[in-house]
Amino acid sequence: MTDGDEQSSASTTAPSTSKWSAGRVIGMVSASIGGLIGLALLLGGIAVIAAYAFGRDDDGYFNTDREQLESATFAITTEDIDLGADEVDWAPDGLLGDVRIQVEGGEKPIFIGIGPDDEVDRYLDGVGHDELTGFHGDDPEFILHDGRRPRTPPGDQGLWVAETEGTGERSLTWDAEFGRWTAVVMNADGARSVDVEADVGVKIGWVIWVGFGLLAVGFVMLVGAVVVILLISRRASAAGG
Repeated sequence: MTDGDEQSSASTTAPSTSKWSAGRVIGMVSASIGGLIGLALLLGGIAVIAAYAFGRDDDGYFNTDREQLESATFAITTEDIDLGADEVDWAPDGLLGDVRIQVEGGEKPIFIGIGPDDEVDRYLDGVGHDELTGFHGDDPEFILHDGRRPRTPPGDQGLWVAETEGTGERSLTWDAEFGRWTAVVMNADGARSVDVEADVGVKIGWVIWVGFGLLAVGFVMLVGAVVVILLISRRASAAGG
């Protein structure tokens, strides 16, 4: 074969083209990422639905463990509970759900109340109390505020948005509202030394719809990703054939 024939043969040979073009590779990567996100949403929806079905008590509340709270002062308070400064215009009633505080004391009547944080601060200004900041394992962590006994019993105050008092186990239920709040546990007569067992529960009816929404969106994204991956693979195979 002459040099001319070799050049002619080389010039008529088509360059090989990969069936996996840049567009197909990008499509596969994007579809795979979308599928992983869809799978995560799908699993999240299943987890929310399972928690709603099996993680609530008979009254529909998600509860914390019951903890022992002891203070040698005159009150135990929570840190400020910030539920937003103002209600948004579109927010329906019951958006924040119901809060339930269950407290079991001894023979002395106990008081439980929830009030605006600024009004509670004024009532307890100069009063000795422990502020609950969290738990280290099963042990509560407090910030101590030294002070005197309150001048009036807590039940005489008109600041509470929800309150209860008495002996034995007491349960306070509050339809949560936007704002800044503080929960307080005291002896009903305002005396020193508070010793109770307490737990907190939350009931939010719309959580189940969040679970179904995550489930539906995750399913659609996962199925869509699988379809896209199969189509790209089929077209790549056809191009290579």
